[in-house]
Amino acid sequence: MIESALSGMRAVVRENVPLSGRTTLRIGGPARYFVEAHDAEALAALLRAGRAAGLSVLALGKGSNLLVPDAGFPGVVFTLAGDFLATRIEPPEVVAGGGVSLMSLAARTQRAGLSGLENLSGIPSSLGGAVRINAGSYGSELFDVLVAVDLVSGDGEARTAPASEIAHGYRWTALSDTDDIVTGARLRLAPKPPAEIASRMAEVTAKRKNALPTQPNAGSIFKNPPGFFAGKLLEECGLKGRRIGGAEISPVHANVIVNVGGATAADVTSLMEEMKKAVKNRFGIELAAEIRLLG
Repeated sequence: MIESALSGMRAVVRENVPLSGRTTLRIGGPARYFVEAHDAEALAALLRAGRAAGLSVLALGKGSNLLVPDAGFPGVVFTLAGDFLATRIEPPEVVAGGGVSLMSLAARTQRAGLSGLENLSGIPSSLGGAVRINAGSYGSELFDVLVAVDLVSGDGEARTAPASEIAHGYRWTALSDTDDIVTGARLRLAPKPPAEIASRMAEVTAKRKNALPTQPNAGSIFKNPPGFFAGKLLEECGLKGRRIGGAEISPVHANVIVNVGGATAADVTSLMEEMKKAVKNRFGIELAAEIRLLG
């Protein structure tokens, strides 16, 4: 059904594709359909076909904030490719597709002498995924520089929305509660000497390297509660090093779960439940997941 709907279009369709290698946790079963959409026409057709078939459709960026069930995903998983990987510099603005790597975009704007993405440069996300959750790091958020967002709705209708009209907050936007796909964005940056931008990016790279473990992980598992750091709360609960199966609460950072080998999604969710319960019992604080759980 998906293959026939995309026949002759700029798209690649495959079936039963393992997702573990496409997430930074290296966990997850196969997607029933895996599609690379190369232009807006193919994406719209895919979304309409998925809806008509009653299949759930998931956009997959860099897989850095995602836990896929061990049984896989019984719908359609797609990535933005082709036209959605284009970047255009229009100083002091930059226009980029939703499939563009946030890290590569930061490097491109650095070379162009445009500042604003330095603190976000180490986040392993696509631009579309970063917009959707208002990705942030070291005091900066994507919405600090976001001007407008290109969207395609679940029924394949395209539109552009000003960033000022999209409700957003800490690691959240109103887009998270819709089926809209972020296909591109316009950012407004600030001119600065490339050497100064490069220096700050090097600082951010060093900080992230020292703060995060090297084993496969999805970054922060829980959001920081207002006025607190989730990692500190979890560390005070003595949870560093706690392990279930192949999943372990990192000895380096208590708010990061690492795959030490053969971890399953069930291992991770079990650890998450223990983490939530420990913080709730000791501090009376309910942790909210930052990682996205499918299923």
